[in-house]
Amino acid sequence: MSISVVIPAYNASRFVSETLRCVLRQTLPADEILLIDDGSTDDTAAIAESFGPPVRVIRRANARQAASRNFGVQEATSEWIAFVDADDLWEVNKLARQMEELARNPLADLCYTARVEFVEQDGSVELGSVLPAPRPEDIRQALFRNTTFMPSSVIIRRSTFLAAGGFDTQFKIIEDWDLWLRLLHAGIVFAACPEPLLLYRIHPHSASSNAIPALVETKQIYRRRVLPHLPKSTRWLSHMKSQSGQEAAAAYVLRRVGDPRYLSMMATSILRYPLNKPHRYKVFAHMLYTRLKQAVG
Repeated sequence: MSISVVIPAYNASRFVSETLRCVLRQTLPADEILLIDDGSTDDTAAIAESFGPPVRVIRRANARQAASRNFGVQEATSEWIAFVDADDLWEVNKLARQMEELARNPLADLCYTARVEFVEQDGSVELGSVLPAPRPEDIRQALFRNTTFMPSSVIIRRSTFLAAGGFDTQFKIIEDWDLWLRLLHAGIVFAACPEPLLLYRIHPHSASSNAIPALVETKQIYRRRVLPHLPKSTRWLSHMKSQSGQEAAAAYVLRRVGDPRYLSMMATSILRYPLNKPHRYKVFAHMLYTRLKQAVG
């Protein structure tokens, strides 16, 4: 079974060498590695070109990562597509483990993995907690809550991706959740590797600017891809609970990066659905105390 790796990249010169090295070190080598340079204004494309085959660099005008991934899949020649963003990393056996799972599940069209988040600051790496991969039999329930797994953890059958129309380019941040839900509703079979084979890089400085737009997209996708598939008797309650949870998640991100909007976002979450996740009250009280303490000086 042949594998093409598709890497969308925009101004990733700081990270792209490390990402390409981790792809090239795989115990199961990819047949081709396509780096789609999305109109970078730095040396991203030149750095990638210096690696030579099997790395192939395609330069395009900036169209954002969803369009770059779609283009990369169209250019790929393999049966299977593995995505990785230009700043993420893989464990050395990532491709091998996923192909093992797909061989054990011949009806599956997509395999995802668990992940561990990491932040790199001032030359040091801080690992976060492992975000587990749900069992395939639980994937519907998991995807009805959130995106669940990241594109950089996915291997998907190329024909399945193309038949689904790829990533919807109207979404700029949460386009992956929209695609996973469309595939779920189309009846494709999912497989999973429980190991955290993806090291997902967190950029603290971009988290704040993305938190609010991501929340807007999350709500749009939920209304479009989840809400119509819920029982009518519980649909409104489920919608309020979901929005409340999404707002709480945005509040945590805003607080982590020091964005003052975290307090009003958490208050909105509580007011929208007071019974959802009581721990929010304790968090909100601490947020309010911190804000008052800062105001007093």
